[in-house]
Amino acid sequence: MESLMSSRHRVGPTGLVLVGATLVVMLGACGGGPVVTPAPAPEPAPVVVEPVRAPTRVMLPARMARTTWQVTTRARISASAETRGDTRGDARGDTRSTSNIDSRALVSWTLERAGNGALRGTGQVDSFTVRSTLDSVGNLTNDPTNRSTNTPTNSAMASPANNNRPPGLLLLDAVVDSVSHRVVTRPLLPNECDRPELSAVALAKDVLVRIPDGLAVGDRWRDSTVSLVCRTGVPITIHTVTQSVVERLDQDRLLINRTITATLDGKGGSAFRGFELTGTSSGTQRLRVHPVSGVLETIDGTSTLTLQVTERTPSGIPRTQHVVQQMELKAERVAR
Repeated sequence: MESLMSSRHRVGPTGLVLVGATLVVMLGACGGGPVVTPAPAPEPAPVVVEPVRAPTRVMLPARMARTTWQVTTRARISASAETRGDTRGDARGDTRSTSNIDSRALVSWTLERAGNGALRGTGQVDSFTVRSTLDSVGNLTNDPTNRSTNTPTNSAMASPANNNRPPGLLLLDAVVDSVSHRVVTRPLLPNECDRPELSAVALAKDVLVRIPDGLAVGDRWRDSTVSLVCRTGVPITIHTVTQSVVERLDQDRLLINRTITATLDGKGGSAFRGFELTGTSSGTQRLRVHPVSGVLETIDGTSTLTLQVTERTPSGIPRTQHVVQQMELKAERVAR
């Protein structure tokens, strides 16, 4: 008996432990079952970002919202004049001079664009200033802030209109295609000869660039235009050829290089004072255009113009002036 009791005493604690263990398991079941360690969550698949594909061809929008540029030109002009005394070619009264002309303006355009790059739109020029070391009679002065409305070619033919003030605000209309690059004032000027507004018009024309659709890197196109200007009563015909090539095209920029050549020819005046003019010009420009909006961002260019102007009077003694103009052009889009 004692042996049996002793055996039960030994087994009892073990049974309690087992019972206790069973209770623990049962309590766990009442609480929702055994605690199960969750399997690790699968790692998310890597996000693949497709790179922005650069355009391979130029496709610019049909409408360009109003955009403003600051356009500046800096011209250095060297002129020499000689008067022939007789048929032996003796020169008398030779003169030489140099001058600088700096022009600056804010130019704004709103444009409609065709698939061939032709432009039509309205614009304006304001904050137009010209600073020159050339006075109204073509002589050098010591005042670098002296203002003159001479255009670069006016130095060869002093104009009585030089004393006019530059316009404060000039409204413009434009039509540009492969054979025309025409910008006119609104309303039209009754007489476009020797008007100071034409200097402002010239700055506004510089930012109008024809870019056809469908171009790729290396593609070229050509514009050939004819324009008429008037200086000192002399009508001048200007034939201009512009060769353009796409240097680079990506999602951020369209880079275009342009080579521009021109010939000038004019004859006019009166029975008492006649002029004959011939000249050539050559230059290069580098343009940056936004490939999505079609907005011209910047222009950097240089050019050289060579003119020969002969003045004839009833005295029969011709006076010839040789002019070389070197000019820098810069245009940059600004926020307004």
